[in-house]
Amino acid sequence: MRFLVDVNASGSVARWLAEMGHDVAQVRSRDPRMSDSDVLAWAWKEERVIVTTDLDFEEMIWREGLRHRGVLRLENVPRAQRRRLLQDALTRFSADLEAGAIVIALTRKIRVRRSGGPAFPSSAP
Repeated sequence: MRFLVDVNASGSVARWLAEMGHDVAQVRSRDPRMSDSDVLAWAWKEERVIVTTDLDFEEMIWREGLRHRGVLRLENVPRAQRRRLLQDALTRFSADLEAGAIVIALTRKIRVRRSGGPAFPSSAP
């Protein structure tokens, strides 16, 4: 899968994704102060799923109807725990992400918002 890792998601998340064989680009390598709208445009152009801890992406997508290729929002928890959330979300919801869903991975639950549809809650890891 192709990912664009936001600055706040951490370099360890990006390294782990790359180690798992994914194609990973990092916002901080291009411009650590890049606007969220520019991050969305980059992800759209290169067909990448955004990995972030930032709430703004899903709000922008739903409020402004912006195009996206998928978003994986991880809870802002310590890095090791964040990586476990990432691993669980990818194990269970890769197909949804590849189809352009917004997956919100929290320690207590994972929600999936498919394009044009409601959020689908899931049990905790």
